[in-house]
Parts: sequence; structure tokens; C-alpha cells
Amino acid sequence: MAILYLKGFIRDATYTSHLNPEKFEEYDITQFDVNQAQASGLIDLETSGNNLAFSKWVSPKRTRSYPFARIYNTFHFNTKKVTIIPIIKDEGADTNNDRINFITFSWMNLLNIYIILAWYEDAERKSGTTDRITNQILNAKSVREKLLEVSQYRMTALHWNTTHFEKDFESIYLNAVDGYKKISRERNVAVHSPKNHLQTLEKFKANGQFSLASFKEASLPSSYDAAHRESLTTHVLESLEENSKGVFSISNYLGGQYYLTADEVYWENDQLVIQESKNSSKGKLPSENDIKDGLFKLILFANMEEVAIDERTNIQFTTRLKLTGNLIGSLFLPCATKNVFNFCAENRLTQTYQKRLISLNQEASENNKLQIWITGRHA
Repeated sequence: MAILYLKGFIRDATYTSHLNPEKFEEYDITQFDVNQAQASGLIDLETSGNNLAFSKWVSPKRTRSYPFARIYNTFHFNTKKVTIIPIIKDEGADTNNDRINFITFSWMNLLNIYIILAWYEDAERKSGTTDRITNQILNAKSVREKLLEVSQYRMTALHWNTTHFEKDFESIYLNAVDGYKKISRERNVAVHSPKNHLQTLEKFKANGQFSLASFKEASLPSSYDAAHRESLTTHVLESLEENSKGVFSISNYLGGQYYLTADEVYWENDQLVIQESKNSSKGKLPSENDIKDGLFKLILFANMEEVAIDERTNIQFTTRLKLTGNLIGSLFLPCATKNVFNFCAENRLTQTYQKRLISLNQEASENNKLQIWITGRHA
């Protein structure tokens, strides 16, 4: 797959969401247990009108358990937004072993979402195995303490996240490594090598201390290397096809460069389309979490003021969420409401689907540079 490297600038990220949950659990800060809490909700800070909107990840890997959909669910709240992320998620020696990376740090900074790093301290051995664990438990006390700190913090998420990583990353990472050593010992189960985790941590350091610059360099995929960038960009711009991947270096007025990726970028009528694609292999539409994941990724792209490729600046662009499934015909949003009803009738969509498409039409109507294309799998 060809890779296209682009530059963007974001002044502010504004977005109006409509696929919001009808009910939200609310938790008392003094009794909040991240392990017992729903995937997203509100935390009451015990002063009038003062609360936090939170979401939690079960793994630092963005493709597991729809963490972006969980954050999307909090986006409509006019309050401080916090997301709780395990720094490491080891599921046993024979399976996944994930660590947080710089791109996640980038997403949260640019959307003004406060990160709380957490670690797993207990788990159960998966029945019938010797090298897999399940039902992992985060250290709830440290999460609660950080939530209280965030509630009193007066600066931006970028400032909080930068300080939190620089001050706390190493100690939380080491707590996570010790947590898995304890789980391995007490549950008699094989996990990934602590030595490997510690060697990785060393790559995140400069002069013996955790460094965001080293973390960025070590955790960004090697294909982002600047030397590789020029060779890939050459000749791709004019022959860009739908299956080209976009890698964006985005800056904002607060300073710094942040890296994000898009599923596909391609030209359409002299306009660059930045697209996220979601497919349902059996059903009529992708799941609601799939849709929210795609929408969340497009929030930042839709808010870019400028896009440039090499020396070419001020490129005209739009963002698009492509949803494919077992459908007849196509629907392009935003559109007239009657077109949504006609499409639903033609495809015999249920009331639930119909309501979802009406909400998506509102979302496309109210957010600049956002389009949603719903079509059959083979269109």
C-alpha cells in the first residue's frame, strides 16, 4: 500500500455529536472504582455542577475494544474529559502484549482529552491454559488520585498529558511490569518477559530519564522515518489511489507535532478525500461502535485549517466516513431527510437503523467538512 505524508494545522477542535447514549452512569469520586465502572460515564466531584466525563480503555491498543467509541460517547458533555489508559496490556505469553504509543498521546492532546495512565495489578489465569490471563484488574487507588488531580488542574490537556508522562510514565510502567511478575507468580501462568518490557522502557529514555522525544521516536512505526518519507511521497501525489494510506504530521498553536493516520486518502474532483472505512461482513450496517470509532478519527481531520503535501499548500479537502454492508443502492450524507427515509424503506431497515441514520445525517449536516457515504459492499 502506498503511503502519503501530509502536514496539517489545527487551531481548535469543535464537533457536534448525535450518536450519544441516552443514559449515563454517574459515580461519586470518593467511591469510584475504574474496574467496576462502565466504559464511559460521569464522575460527580461533590460540588454543584462540577463533574468529569470519563472513558476507559481495556488495552492501550486503539484497535481493541473500541476506545475511541468510548471517548466519542463523552464528547457532547461540556465538561473536562478524561480517558484512563493501561500503560501495558499483557494477555499472557502466548498472545497479545500491547503498550501505549505516541500516536495515542497525539490524539488526546489535539482533542484536549486528559490522559490518566494506569496499570494492571491482578488477573486470573484463563481456564485450561498455562500462558493466558483474563479478568485483569487495574490499580483503582492510583486512578482515583489522578482523577482528583485532574479535577483541580487549570491548564490544558496538552500541559497535563505532557507533565503526567514526563513525571509519572516510568514509575507507572515499572508498576505494570511488577504487576505482571506478581500475576505470573501467584497465578502460575506464563507472561511476556519483564526483561523485554524493561529494554523497551530504556528506548523511551534520554540521559537516564523518560523523554517524550525518545518515546515519540521509539513508538512511531519505522515507516514514518523522514528519510523514507521523501521516497514514498515522490510520484504518489498525482497517481493517488483509493487504497493509499495517509500519515499526517499535525501541529497546533500550542506547539509540537503530532502524528495521526487515516485509512485512505485519494483525489476526487480535484479535492483530497480523507476517508475512514467501516464494513459489516454480514449485517446491513457496521456496528454502532464501529461507526463511532470512524467518526472520532475524523474529528481532527475535519478541523484542520490547512493541508499541505511537500511544497503544495492549501489543498482543498474533505473527510468522509464510508460505511458498507448488505445494502441496495447508496446514501450520501448530508442529504434531505426524505432521502434517508427512502433509503431505509428500500433496504427494509429497522427503526433502530433508521434512527441511527437520521442522527448521522444531523452529524454530517452540523459538522464542516464531514461526509458519510453508506453503500453496498460491492459498490
